[in-house]
Amino acid sequence: MKVLHIIPSYAPAWHLGGVVSAVTRLCSGLAQAGVEVTVFTTDSGQDRRMPVPLNQAIDLNGVQVYYFKTDLSLRYYYSWALKTACRQYVKDFDLVHITSFWCYPAIPAISTARRHQIPYLISVHGTLRNMALKLHDLKRFLYFYTIEKRHINCSAALHYTTEMERQLDASYRFNVPSFIVPNGIGAQEFRGDIDAERARQSYGLAPGLQTITFLGRLAPIKALDLLIRAVAVPALRNHHLQLLIAGPDGGAQSSLEHLVKELRIEAKVRFLGAIDPQERGRLFAASNILALVSENENFGYTAVEAMLAGIPVLLSEHVGICQEVLADGAGMVVPLQVEAIAGALSEMLGDPARLKVMGQAAAQAAPRRYDLPIVANKMLQAYQDILAGTRSPELAWSGLHQAPVLR
Repeated sequence: MKVLHIIPSYAPAWHLGGVVSAVTRLCSGLAQAGVEVTVFTTDSGQDRRMPVPLNQAIDLNGVQVYYFKTDLSLRYYYSWALKTACRQYVKDFDLVHITSFWCYPAIPAISTARRHQIPYLISVHGTLRNMALKLHDLKRFLYFYTIEKRHINCSAALHYTTEMERQLDASYRFNVPSFIVPNGIGAQEFRGDIDAERARQSYGLAPGLQTITFLGRLAPIKALDLLIRAVAVPALRNHHLQLLIAGPDGGAQSSLEHLVKELRIEAKVRFLGAIDPQERGRLFAASNILALVSENENFGYTAVEAMLAGIPVLLSEHVGICQEVLADGAGMVVPLQVEAIAGALSEMLGDPARLKVMGQAAAQAAPRRYDLPIVANKMLQAYQDILAGTRSPELAWSGLHQAPVLR
């Protein structure tokens, strides 16, 4: 099977977050599963050009990646070279997989695929949530209803990473089938033998100190202000705990630091800044809980990473994998309220035996759901379903189930 992936940015543009990581990992997993995978992308990193070879095939873990120069604005990813390549080569593929909204690359890929009757699917990755339209200007609204909606309605299928994500998009009433395949992560990345005590010592954590960790961009949508306020609630003030906040500034760090000072909890909160993948495992080893209480999170990558490392998670009810976490007993889920967050943290930290059971459940469930070979094979099955007109039940195709099925 020959599959073409279209995505505005690809590895090494890791700073752009979860979608780049998800698609890069998926393509590598598909290549390992025997799919002939080609990626058409650009050299844009939004705020910089990526130092990549242009207009030639680069082998990245078995994937043939073509980076095309972005013309004009890096933000909109317009590329004449990518358009030319799409018009010339899309017809040579069995299937086109699109991960591109609100920008140019999908336009020439989809128009050429339709011209040559090549089926294409679209991965949503949270883009269609109502919030996405409400938070942007009239031009984006009009762009969706004049271009993106037509692209969706002419697609072979929509791909969602969680059932929650699909339910939140139900109001659009697209007349297109959809299926569920989660994001994949190599479980072996988190099987390192990292000593917890040595990891804790490396962060200067005193014996007996309980550690709550956040890992991700420090952006308003992550609701870190609520997490910080929860730590200041009297029920948690008496806990011997530390909140570690790791990740690059996404526009909220200064206000969060000011909040910590205002609440006079400087001794309980530490900002670690951005950390590299090597340090990530050490951070998890030093943690008792991973907290992700975002306002809007279509999947929850860092939560899965923590679970693979055997760390229980506290999620808001707006994190895509929250239903699965509850089903697996791998953590707790709370509404976006300070008292609810504080209560759950107090409950988890106050029962070490239960916390340990949650961590064990997380370590068992996460590989079963999210290990990259399993996810890649599910996506391959989705491709086969699209080409053959079949509907594999394990992919939860829309219309096959009256309610979410958590496997």
